[in-house]
Amino acid sequence: MMRFWFFVLALTMGSVLAQQNPAQPAPKPQTQASLCALLYEAGRPEAALPACERAVKDAPSAENLYLLARVQSELNRFTAATENLRRSITLNSSFVQSYVALAQVYVRQYLLSESREAAKGLLDQALSILREAERVNPKYAPIYATRGTVLAYQNKLDQAVESINRALAIKDEPVVRALLADIYIRQGKWDEALKNYDEAVKAAPKNSSLRIKYGSLLLLRGNVDLAIEHLDQAVILSPGNAEAWLRRGDAYYEKKDWQQAGVSYQQAVALSPVRYPDAYIGLGQVLIELKDYQKARFNFTKAVALEQDNPVYRFWLCRANELLGDKAGAKAQCEQALKLRPDFKEAQDVLNRLK
Repeated sequence: MMRFWFFVLALTMGSVLAQQNPAQPAPKPQTQASLCALLYEAGRPEAALPACERAVKDAPSAENLYLLARVQSELNRFTAATENLRRSITLNSSFVQSYVALAQVYVRQYLLSESREAAKGLLDQALSILREAERVNPKYAPIYATRGTVLAYQNKLDQAVESINRALAIKDEPVVRALLADIYIRQGKWDEALKNYDEAVKAAPKNSSLRIKYGSLLLLRGNVDLAIEHLDQAVILSPGNAEAWLRRGDAYYEKKDWQQAGVSYQQAVALSPVRYPDAYIGLGQVLIELKDYQKARFNFTKAVALEQDNPVYRFWLCRANELLGDKAGAKAQCEQALKLRPDFKEAQDVLNRLK
């Protein structure tokens, strides 16, 4: 049984901090601003925040306000981030990075809003600020990459592709090429998506995130062996990345290599016990293939506990119960699966067998 998953179009904006804050030759940061940038780039926004605030207090420049706002946005402090980016633009209207960062704050707010329909005006605000950015510097590639992302969220996919291609014409960045591939996936243009992921991975072979997405797409398109090559590399590059292990498990499951699939799923749940309930499902399916139905039920139960309204998870718990001879347990879970998805044929088949 093929294990499908959803591809989610995510913001894959390249950071400009490295361009704004080149590495210092000394082994330790020389200023609060460079410490702020260093910690932010290391994925530690909470630790970066005090340094960023001190940098702005010492020197409230456009650049320092921009750095502080980037960190605040990462911490979901959107009001403060917006105010500081506005201040940055007022201090230096030619500092294009602040315009783009402000647009990205609006997009992030939209993505985290309770009702995206009610918050869609934030996307219009993002496009408006990007038009200002384009007037400041029409050759700054992140303007068009960000605009492409906004247009994709507005479901204007052809315009999104056009904008991202404009960004790539200015500067070919692997993460932007991957963003283009994601939009091609939404358009059902699989060959174009695969081509762009291939180019992105070749340009950034040590980027595990790109390997994960490319491997996942290859698997979805039936190229199991090549998917395994990339997903094997992904776990070598990022052995602590639970998603890499999960997707590797999916690939080896499809190859019917139960040992490697099981090891991969076990690693995924060990690294991230609650984030990826699908890893418990995968592990349970492997255990069913190995006829260890008791352990399979244990893992399916964990998945259902994490995501109770998932009909697929309910179905697999139903199957494990059926295989263990627990007819009442199987009936209860398959009935629940059908409540959640009335056209779930496999669940209905189990209920028909139990009559």
